[in-house]
Amino acid sequence: MTEPAGPKSKIVAEVGGQPEESGVCVALYGDDLDPDDVTERLGCKPTSSHRRGDRKGPQSPPYPRGAWLLTLRGEIPTAPEQLIRRLLLRLPSDERVWRDLCSRFEIQVRIAVHFTGWNKGFSLPADVAAAVARMQASVVIDLYAYDDQDA
Repeated sequence: MTEPAGPKSKIVAEVGGQPEESGVCVALYGDDLDPDDVTERLGCKPTSSHRRGDRKGPQSPPYPRGAWLLTLRGEIPTAPEQLIRRLLLRLPSDERVWRDLCSRFEIQVRIAVHFTGWNKGFSLPADVAAAVARMQASVVIDLYAYDDQDA
């Protein structure tokens, strides 16, 4: 809460509200992950992918395991839960597909939240949480807090 700004008052921080920026990612990781096979099973092209042993660049070390990543980013007024819904709409809802993939790979739903101020947040509605659970994915949340000078 803030008081009206006047000659003797200074706003120290804004409290509450939605994060200014967020990103969400469905990530599959595995030693023998073949991105083309995962793409075929999910019916969706990744934002990025690699096989174990591939390199980001000629001088980079080899990746220790394969990865298939589908990522979306958004800024206010788009909330993280809206991004997750959009991501889930691009992927199959068939639990058999996810059960098979989970038996072979680590599956994560990654949420990155960038904000200034204090006490910013979002919610995951029950239907979104249930959809993530059907994927047998773990949820990873990365918080990036900035002060006004960083923004």
